[in-house]
Formats: sequence, C-alpha cells, structure tokens
Amino acid sequence: MRRMSVTGLALLLSIGAAQSAQADALDDAVNAEIKRQNIPGLAIGIERDGKIIRLSGYGSANLEWQIPVTPDTRFQTGSTGKQFTSLAILMLEKDGKLSLDDPIAKYFPDVPASWADIRLRHFLSHTSGLDDDFAKVDLQKNLTWEEFRQFIYKWPKTRPAGAKWVYSNAGYQMLGMVIEKLTGAPYHRYLESQIFRPLGMNATRDLSETEIIPFRAAGYEHEGGKLGGTLGNQAWAAPIFNHTADGSTYITARDFTTYLAAMDAPNPTFAALWAKAKAPVIKTDPDKPVSYGMGWFTVTKNGTPIEYHGGSWQGFRALIVHYPQQKTGIAILVNSDIPEWLPLFDKVIAAAVPDLPPPPQ
Repeated sequence: MRRMSVTGLALLLSIGAAQSAQADALDDAVNAEIKRQNIPGLAIGIERDGKIIRLSGYGSANLEWQIPVTPDTRFQTGSTGKQFTSLAILMLEKDGKLSLDDPIAKYFPDVPASWADIRLRHFLSHTSGLDDDFAKVDLQKNLTWEEFRQFIYKWPKTRPAGAKWVYSNAGYQMLGMVIEKLTGAPYHRYLESQIFRPLGMNATRDLSETEIIPFRAAGYEHEGGKLGGTLGNQAWAAPIFNHTADGSTYITARDFTTYLAAMDAPNPTFAALWAKAKAPVIKTDPDKPVSYGMGWFTVTKNGTPIEYHGGSWQGFRALIVHYPQQKTGIAILVNSDIPEWLPLFDKVIAAAVPDLPPPPQ
C-alpha cells in the first residue's frame, strides 16, 4: 500500500476544510433568506469541469405535508426552459428539417400580414417585433390550440423584425407549435427523446394537471407579491398555459446540474448547438452590456463571461448560470415567487461560487 506523504495529507485536509467552509456559507446564506423572505423550499446544484460537486435541498416541497426538498424534487422551470425550445429548433435545423431563416408564414400561412418579415431566428432572439401584454391575458380561460394561436396573432407588432430586443413569450409559444407541426408529436415528446434522455435527465418532463407525478413540488405565492405577504398556493391557470414552449417543464436540481455539466464535458452531439444558441445576437439595451442569443443571456462581468437565464411562473422561480471559462455551472430552483429575488440569487451565488461574479438581473 502506498503511504500518503504529510504534504499530500495536508493538501487533502485543506481542500476538505475549504469545501466545508463553502458548504457552511451556502447553507447559512440560503437559510437566512428562507427565513427572511418566508420561502417554502429551494434546491441548488453546482457542477465544475463536467462533474456535479454539490446538490442540496432546503425547506419544504409541500407545506401542507411538510415534505422536504431534495435534489430530486421536481420544480417548474419557468423561462429557464426556453433554452430547451431553442436547442430543439437548432437540432431540427441540423437535421435539415427547417432553417432559422424560414418565415413563420411557411408553417402557419394564416399569420397576420404584418408578420411577413418574421423569421424563426427572430422568435429565438426576442426580436420579432411583437409586444407581449400579459396584463390583458385571462389565465383562467382555457383555449384550444387553434384558438390560442389566433389569440397570439392579436399581439401588437410595433417594429420591424430584427430591429429591437423585446422579451416575448409569444415567440417561443409559436416555436413550440412549429416543433409539433414538424415532428407530429407533442412538443415535450421531442425534447424527451432528443435532449433530456440522451443527456441523462430522466426526471425532466412536461407539466400535467391530471397525472400522478412523484416528487412534484407545490408552488406558492406571497399576497401582493410583497415581502411579509401571506403565503398561499399558486393561482390556478388554465391547462393551455401550462403546456406551451416558453417554459412549461418540470425539472430537478440533479437534472439541471447534469445539463450544465454536459456543457463542460466533451459532448460532440450538443457542443456546436450550445455554442450557436449562446452566441450574442442583439443587446437587450443599447446602453447596457447584456446581450441575448437564442434562449440565453450573455454578458462579460469583471472580465468573466457569463451565460444565464432566469424563469418565473406562478409560484416558482429559477435561475441557471454558466461560467464557460471556469467550466462551472449553478442551478437554483425555488417553489415560491420570492418577493426579493435579486438579493436571494446574488447571496446564493456569492456563497456557492465566491470566486465568480453573479450575473446582472
């Protein structure tokens, strides 16, 4: 048996102590914010060099039954799931099934005449010229898919496609319909067969109002969305709004971290597609450094490139961050609307990866 040198033992002990201190700092930061903001539950995953180095769960997945959050608790992605839609479109392009320069009218000839200049790439980069006005949406009115598409057609188009970045859920909802039209199957079936299962994301799946879904977290909202507001169950939304391609996905901290880790390990199947999705297309604001690619925000902060996206949907918030130079990724999933989400995410990232800057939000 080889005997470890005193120097080697000291090095291992110092690494262990540093990891323990980091773990304590992360636990302290998360638990303090859970208490301050009355957050039900939270899960975190961290990867480095293509390997998962930490998975942690905090608080409750279900307050009525006091079920604890674990790395295998299913949370809703919100808009962090837009990157899966982007990746699916890019895979279909790679397979010769479509082109990013295809006009949306190629797939839906009945689109408004004002949409003639909209290409698929405009939907991916939020530059279609459409303005979402969700304050006018009745989320409790269920629609057929045909009615829903006609409903999207009524969104105002206020500028030429490609002229300006304006965040648009409607664009990603249309992309989901394109995927279904080309594959002849529900949007999530394509994601599962082509993305989730090949990457080992075995718990990631679509939302469902009727199925029994193990380890599903309940979503919670603070009254008025304010700190100190009474905590209640998430508001009910009609089924149509939980099956669109702008972020209607269940995922676990384990699966999301597995996804991030795949970016930092040799992965010829996805590497070129991720590179294309993350390439900056347009600045979100001419006076700010943040750019948007296709399902990803990108920025360089303190000399550090950062790729990230947040998500929010009735009783859930999420954030994923990837540092390509450091080959490090972090996923944060919460089953609450979080009245003060920016301090939470900043404190968690500062404790989880203290050597790296948090993304702007």
